[in-house]
Amino acid sequence: MDSPPPKSLHSNSCSPTSVLFDELITEILSWLPVKTLMQFKCVCKSWTTLISHDPSFTKLHLYRSRRNTHLALFSDQLISDIRVQIIPVSRLLENMLRNIAIPNDPYYSISNTDCFFVVGSCNGLLFLQGNSLPIEPHNVWLRFWNPATKTLSEKIGYSTKFFKLTFGYDISNDTYKVVSYNANEVKVFSLSDNVWRDIPSLPIVPHQSMRDGVYVSGSINWLAIQNITKYKWNDIRIEQFVIISLDLGTETYQQFLPPRGFVEVPPAEPSVTVLMDCLCFSHNLKRTHFVLWQMMEFGVEESWTPFLKISFQDLHIDYNDQLFVLPLCVSKISDTIIMTTTSTSRASGVLGTHFSSLCTKTYASFGLL
Repeated sequence: MDSPPPKSLHSNSCSPTSVLFDELITEILSWLPVKTLMQFKCVCKSWTTLISHDPSFTKLHLYRSRRNTHLALFSDQLISDIRVQIIPVSRLLENMLRNIAIPNDPYYSISNTDCFFVVGSCNGLLFLQGNSLPIEPHNVWLRFWNPATKTLSEKIGYSTKFFKLTFGYDISNDTYKVVSYNANEVKVFSLSDNVWRDIPSLPIVPHQSMRDGVYVSGSINWLAIQNITKYKWNDIRIEQFVIISLDLGTETYQQFLPPRGFVEVPPAEPSVTVLMDCLCFSHNLKRTHFVLWQMMEFGVEESWTPFLKISFQDLHIDYNDQLFVLPLCVSKISDTIIMTTTSTSRASGVLGTHFSSLCTKTYASFGLL
């Protein structure tokens, strides 16, 4: 016997016409910007249900949002206010020689949250940290904030001290996880069970000066230096560099070597980042060139592929900025790579080199969730 057709969004009718109409509505809505979509929730109950409570629609909208990359600029200069402005990358590229101000749009702002620091972002969900004075373990807390739906989680207790934090999505269990770590311990907080758990410690601990881990393919990835007793850059050897990867599903570790073409210790720390959903490795070459590699198949060392080699002169980057060049986004439309050169701004998203003073942090991917 044939299975019944999908239930209509608008009635109990199962006619082919109503099903096709519902599919068309879903298709159209899935392409709309988040802010517009939120306004459409008031059209009818079925649209509210689709937009706010249908996980399949949420994932479809997120997937399509990634195809039309937007930049989320954060302004947290005021302690009591975090403001967000959503800007298409195409607009950023059209105005490379101009500053882009962050308007006071109340829709994308959050005030009096008792959280003052944006730790990370994944799929449009932001991870915030707050504290009271004195800064002690019981005076630190975490929250999750979705600027699209204006949803703010309850405080998450954070009872450990001097741990570093990162954040990502566990694909296999369909949940988000926070990873907190130091030299001796690693703790994981899962949104699905709302508890902190101990997992095995990192096989090699990233030095505190190394940049935070990056999320890709259901894993958190750090650049680390093995067999190090004292952090002195001039004494580091090329074979000491390694990438540590934590699978958020299995909560187990892997180790990857950098590209084979990386044969000389650079004058500044290399970086791992994510471009076009691929893990990337970048480094300074002899203070003359910026080199970027892309891991085409995640976890396969043989898949490291040269992506870009360009002189700092062609990039119009001066000597001081050469020590911190971080690739953040590739625009497929204009075949342009966007970078930041500001060492004072933590960046995890899209930031044009001319706009590095706009905000303290930048994050990409802005969806429903």
